[in-house]
Amino acid sequence: MTDQALNASVDLMSQRGLGPEAIRVFTHYFQQLQAGAQGTIPEDSIEPLGDIQTLGEVKVSDEEARAALSKTAVIKLNGGLGTGMGMTGAKSALEVRDGLTFLDIIALQVLALRKRWDVELPLVLMNSFRTSQESLDILAKYPDLPVEGLPLDFIQNAEPKLCPDGLMPVKWPKDPELEWCPPGHGDIYVSLVTSGVLDALLDKGIRYAFLSNSDNLGATCDPDVAAWMVEHGLPYVAEVCKRTKSDRKGGHLAVRKSDGRIVLRDTAMVAEGEERYFRDIKRHSTFNANNLWIDLEVLRERMTAKQGVLGLPIIVNRKNVDPADASSPEVIQMESAMGTAIEVFEGSEAILVPRTRFRPVKTTNDLLVIRSDFFSLDDDYHVVAAVDGPEPFVDLDSAYRFVSGFEKRFPKGVPSMRDCTSLRVIGDPVFGRNVRCVGEVLIDGYRRVLDDAVLGELPGPTTPTPPSTSGDLRTVDEHLKAILSTLEPSPTEWTPLTEALGLVVARDVRSKVDLPRFDNSSMDGYAVRADSLAGTGEAPVRLHIVGEVAAGDDPTFSVGPGEAARIMTGAPIPDGADAVIAVEDTDGAATGEVECHAAVSRGRYVRPCGEDVASGSTIVGAGEVVGARTIALLAACGHAGVEVHRRPRVVVLSTGSELVQPGQPLGPGQIHDSNSAMLWAAAVGAGASAEIRGAVGDSEDELLAALDEIVTEADVVITSGGVSMGAFDVVKSALRGKGVEFVRVAMQPGKPQGYGLLAGPDGRQVPLFALPGNPVSSFVSFEVFVRPALRRLMRLTPEKRRPRPATLISGVESFAGRRQFGRAVVSRSAEGTLVAAPVAGQGSHFVADLSRANALFVVPEDVTELVAGEVVDVLVLDKDA
Repeated sequence: MTDQALNASVDLMSQRGLGPEAIRVFTHYFQQLQAGAQGTIPEDSIEPLGDIQTLGEVKVSDEEARAALSKTAVIKLNGGLGTGMGMTGAKSALEVRDGLTFLDIIALQVLALRKRWDVELPLVLMNSFRTSQESLDILAKYPDLPVEGLPLDFIQNAEPKLCPDGLMPVKWPKDPELEWCPPGHGDIYVSLVTSGVLDALLDKGIRYAFLSNSDNLGATCDPDVAAWMVEHGLPYVAEVCKRTKSDRKGGHLAVRKSDGRIVLRDTAMVAEGEERYFRDIKRHSTFNANNLWIDLEVLRERMTAKQGVLGLPIIVNRKNVDPADASSPEVIQMESAMGTAIEVFEGSEAILVPRTRFRPVKTTNDLLVIRSDFFSLDDDYHVVAAVDGPEPFVDLDSAYRFVSGFEKRFPKGVPSMRDCTSLRVIGDPVFGRNVRCVGEVLIDGYRRVLDDAVLGELPGPTTPTPPSTSGDLRTVDEHLKAILSTLEPSPTEWTPLTEALGLVVARDVRSKVDLPRFDNSSMDGYAVRADSLAGTGEAPVRLHIVGEVAAGDDPTFSVGPGEAARIMTGAPIPDGADAVIAVEDTDGAATGEVECHAAVSRGRYVRPCGEDVASGSTIVGAGEVVGARTIALLAACGHAGVEVHRRPRVVVLSTGSELVQPGQPLGPGQIHDSNSAMLWAAAVGAGASAEIRGAVGDSEDELLAALDEIVTEADVVITSGGVSMGAFDVVKSALRGKGVEFVRVAMQPGKPQGYGLLAGPDGRQVPLFALPGNPVSSFVSFEVFVRPALRRLMRLTPEKRRPRPATLISGVESFAGRRQFGRAVVSRSAEGTLVAAPVAGQGSHFVADLSRANALFVVPEDVTELVAGEVVDVLVLDKDA
């Protein structure tokens, strides 16, 4: 079957006019795919990259730079459609700033380099068959850009998309062009040959090429790198940047143990279960910027010797035949990455470049920053930061994912980001004009950000609170931000359906089957041909019964004209039948002939195959929360499990020599440990898995020994007690200086708090929450700080409980400068509004009154008294309240 499939693809490529080199490369990868290649690089086969040359240490003269640049061409990969941002045309045609598209800025950068260095410096685009015309139309406004004897673009090769089952080329009559795909940007080397551009460049005296993505505006042709490459006679140079947390998903270079060559390991090349090594930024401390330099003479020699097959590692990509339609069938695209060529050319090197050379726009998060006043264009059209410091971190909600949604929500332009360190938006507010973001900004629940607004340190939908005047007190919002800023979503894992309830789906799930799987009956009756009953308006029609079909049967007979088959609900429709007549419209005969009293239309009472769900269509999208109905759909579509952000493992540990497990006898001065059970239940209620470890006494060594064991298996640790100022506050004394910070928070109850990250195995960091020991303080602290953290780990939104307005039945008092979280019983009035009755015991030790409360009422820091009848925000704890 696969030989037939390969031949079918090769025939299509020949008919399309693709050259022999492209067909040989396709055949090379097809045979690897046929043999089960996954294109992975195991961790034990590589070593970290080690020390490399830094661009800042390269010293070249102006003459050396000019000489190198005079032999260099700029080649931009420009085949992307930007489907990940909801675009259908060339991504490089998107306006990025100052009314200029990517291509405008690239053209202006090249023209500025020509003028400054007095060199020809050709610009050539590698386009796909879908981006060429649109891109050339944009460049037409720059008449001085073309170089005599060289084209402005060449077309990347194409290959058939393959059906996963059997590897035959896919058929998509709706749009036959979607049956084809580019073979990844590793095809650039083959396309340079087959297009004739490689020979044309060499004939013009161009020896070197700088290759980069058109959406990376930091990737300008740096003369220093060109001169360094020429000086050392290097065949191939890859630019890398220092890796940060936000780069953990990007590919990195490493050294292959077997031959000492530098290799590129991209995300799709990570072996299953080794994601933690790939994301370890201490072990693999740089990432591949995909800015590459290549000696074109060496490339031609190698391509000639290998007949066009460089042998780059295969990347197996699974996508939809229509990238804009998640319900279209899944296909396989065989690809390669241009950066993996580093292992092919002996003597290849890497060079460490500043982050300014890596300014890609992959998402609308990046687009917001690049359009903002954090960046500007200098006289040479380089993208430069307007202020010192790292770029703001931006995390926009899903409503902003596509460019169309992004533009609708910033109709007056993006906010000022010069003074912003991070912007996180939950929901889909529309931004007004002249909005300014300052510091860490969280927008949670707003419907509109007004004109001329200044956003900074915002706590969410409630009114921002003034800074505390208590000196060393931290506000509630400051402490929560400090916690959430350290957390990232839990790793993903395949989870059985019975264990996935309440978790967030990590990637789109497609149906393995059609629903229904076959045409079946929605009624008890008789399967017939509709034409056989055409005359029942005048008199009953008698049909010969040829068989019976029950649910689960596989009928081997067919129904012809004048025939019927007795059929039950859910049973498959036998061949020949195209309708069902309900049993109540007949005499109900079981054998012989059935008398029919009504006509039926074709398709009557027939559930068509795939009517509910088509095989290969997306049934559950990434980001959806698994519920009972989701589980039913997944199971019906053939899935026993689903990939989700896994449930955090929480370990609860109480401290104090006075604690005794519930059910055990109490000695003098002892109490039962209620906090552990309460925090366990709260963690499970928030969606985590949890366990209780026995309470430890007031010994630092005992506590540290327990934690050393716990961090090997826990994702989150919660302790209660031992965080105040007492002589036996063991948690504070043992963990201060070990990564856990102990602070006083301007809240009541729960002022003493501790939080930090403990070192776990494999570099894993385990959050530890050190909560107060009083039961109410511990519970309130969990609700305010731990619950949002657990929900962030699971990617559940909203992370915080939404405040709801309620009318107080009785007055309350509060300390100035502290946010009070009181306990109340909330119910609905006759008018349907919420009313809140504060419980009698508001002290931090009143467990009984805590158990009766179903909500927390919130008194702001600047309010000391509320009287009956005033409206207060409440956080409802019980779903049925």
